[in-house]
Amino acid sequence: DALPDLSLSRPTLKRVQSLSLLDNAVCRKTMEAFYTFMATQSGNKFIESLVHEAHLSFTAADLGGKLNFLLFETQHLEKVMALMGTHRLNRVILTLGCTGGGSFKYEEKLRNDLNIDIVSIDEMESLVRGLEFAISNVIGECYTYKPTTWPALSSQTPGGEKDWNLKVDLDGMTSAEFPFLLVSIGSGVSIIRVDGPGRFERVSGSSIGGGTFFGLARLISGCSSFDELLALAERGNHEECDMLVGDIYGRQYGKVGLSSSVVASSFGKLMNCDTPMESTLPEDRVRALLMMVTNNIGQVAYLNALQQKTSHIYFIGNFLRRNQISCQRLSYAIDYWSGTKMEALFLRHEGYFGAMGAFMLSADR
Repeated sequence: DALPDLSLSRPTLKRVQSLSLLDNAVCRKTMEAFYTFMATQSGNKFIESLVHEAHLSFTAADLGGKLNFLLFETQHLEKVMALMGTHRLNRVILTLGCTGGGSFKYEEKLRNDLNIDIVSIDEMESLVRGLEFAISNVIGECYTYKPTTWPALSSQTPGGEKDWNLKVDLDGMTSAEFPFLLVSIGSGVSIIRVDGPGRFERVSGSSIGGGTFFGLARLISGCSSFDELLALAERGNHEECDMLVGDIYGRQYGKVGLSSSVVASSFGKLMNCDTPMESTLPEDRVRALLMMVTNNIGQVAYLNALQQKTSHIYFIGNFLRRNQISCQRLSYAIDYWSGTKMEALFLRHEGYFGAMGAFMLSADR
């Protein structure tokens, strides 16, 4: 059977396809045509949000083939279904594994319109299974950030957060050190404690996540796409909006170990500003908002790790896709708050673990 899998949830839909399971000439030709079409400009015009992330493809010995990754917004699902029908993919796909909230919302439509057997998989189970598979099979999957002068400079060094941009590849098998915390950042945030292979529990969460940033950032910037907002934030300076410790005390607050550059109040500088929108730049506002949401996620993750007695925190989700600012900030924040006893970890396939997990779990059901 051909077993392509969808991870359906706002704001994006992910698709994972194992070519090894299409073990005949007709299926291979169909799928090759599909991927060729997706890579063309005409395909991008048909599905505006489509991204074919070829750099994430990898060969998995356990599956006997190669996994490829496509990303597009759920709002374009009907166009994707039409594309599948045009290329007759629904004639060779017999089973479709789905996960996420949208797997329930769109299950009947997918089944009726494409005549494909739908297998719905629990979202948390899919996430954990996909993560376990990736860190065990993909070389260089796991990484974190350190200061460029690491280990000479640490998070405990005053002003050290400004230098936290050295990407460090890690051995993915650190996951063997159970328990670990899995922080999934989508529209909101889910926090899962993983105690061993296939053993997990959702322990917490937050309504302040990627959707919060995206929605508020659109209000204060006029941008319409997430990638556009990230590009804007890269040019911004959050200190134009945020009130720092140095703004309050005129220097660092040594008694409690706070450097002058630590944020004391997000957007605090705008409290007494008569015309905040006119007096600040969109890129500065978006950067400050991104920092605020990221700091909140980091704080919630740290407190949960403290409560659950774990030192490894894996951050995943499409909020982190191409979002170097948040990855660097989370790395610094977790290291700083924990006194270097905890570590923030990131994964190259951050937004696809649900799809990968559904792919494998649906094959067994």
